[in-house]
Amino acid sequence: MRRSISHPHLTRHASNPLDAIGGHIPLPLPVPDWSKPIILVLLLLVVVLAARSRVVAYRTRGLERQRAALLRDVVVMQSALVPKVPAQIGGLTVSVAYRPAEGPAAGGDFYDLFVTKPGRVAVILGDVAGHGPEALSQAALTRYTLRAYLQAGLQPRAAIALAGQALVDPSGAHFATVIVGLYDSSSGKLTCASAGHPPPILLGTPAHELSSVCSCPPIGWGIPTGRRQTTISLGQGARVCFFSDGLIEARSAGTLLGRERLAEILENLGPHPTATALLERVRAAADVTRDDMAACIVSPLAGASGMLIHEEEIEVDARSIGGPHLPRLLAVCGVCAADIARSLAIADGIAASLGTAVLRVTITPSGAMIAVAPPGFGAAEQAFGDSPEQAAPPASPPLLRVVPGREEPEGPEIS
Repeated sequence: MRRSISHPHLTRHASNPLDAIGGHIPLPLPVPDWSKPIILVLLLLVVVLAARSRVVAYRTRGLERQRAALLRDVVVMQSALVPKVPAQIGGLTVSVAYRPAEGPAAGGDFYDLFVTKPGRVAVILGDVAGHGPEALSQAALTRYTLRAYLQAGLQPRAAIALAGQALVDPSGAHFATVIVGLYDSSSGKLTCASAGHPPPILLGTPAHELSSVCSCPPIGWGIPTGRRQTTISLGQGARVCFFSDGLIEARSAGTLLGRERLAEILENLGPHPTATALLERVRAAADVTRDDMAACIVSPLAGASGMLIHEEEIEVDARSIGGPHLPRLLAVCGVCAADIARSLAIADGIAASLGTAVLRVTITPSGAMIAVAPPGFGAAEQAFGDSPEQAAPPASPPLLRVVPGREEPEGPEIS
């Protein structure tokens, strides 16, 4: 009876396919035959996974090497865009600083300070849209293009205007905002022009606050730029802070830090602020800084002599003459409504014949004087410098010069 009951079990064990396969596998382990195929499959999986892990590790090490090389290149290129600058240069004390955004240091902020000729110092600070190697390449191109034009003797707005023509990106994806300054130590005057960039902050000077009305578009859009520039006298103790928009766009409690708060932080740094301390204070005041930050603070070693002035020069066309922004800028400069209307009428006639006209407003303690002239008025200094061997032809006289309380005779008419 027992033999007849156990016989079917023996038949079922003998018919197990794993036993049949395992019996042919010479596995040197004291395990049942049915488990040998399973063990063999598991061993093969371990080998495959180990090989795959080794390949992944090899590729990861290769990517890490490439990433390290890329970061080295980025650091080298970024250091070329934010170079070391001496503490004093051409009659100015200088402090510069750069802080990358939270993340890889591959932003498009850049600055440059250099002597264009004895007694003249150029300041360039800008920001290229985007991040990464392409932004760095565009920043380098913009910086050295502007540097070349300034070293050739051009005024800031002329340098920006030419750079705007030379660095056009048809797609509009690559553009740069930039502020360019030129300081003349003999007169103590600083001339600034902007292309889509916030104007610098002035401290310790009675000059009017620099307005962003009638600001020019960035370089790269293919739109005429470099139409406006401002000249101010820097007295003893004056400080000028050029900065990238990463400082005012830092967020605190969910809102932008803003220009007024930045000016307050700068003023709290005392009479001798440093750019490094400014960036540290901004970072401490902000919850998050998603953009690079660059700052340059300059102060004259000797203040301007004589009467301190504030001069605005702007080249306008028919469209801007008829728009609301130009009258607003002239009003901010202190020009009365009657003189604004008269000046714009003259400028409109010039622009109709020559395409553009130049308005120059000089703000003094006694009032504002406005002159209207054809394009190219005052271009002798812009294009030829002011050395005797580079004497330029006389500039065209202004067609209208309005002085507070009187009007000078008009110059020759333009046909």
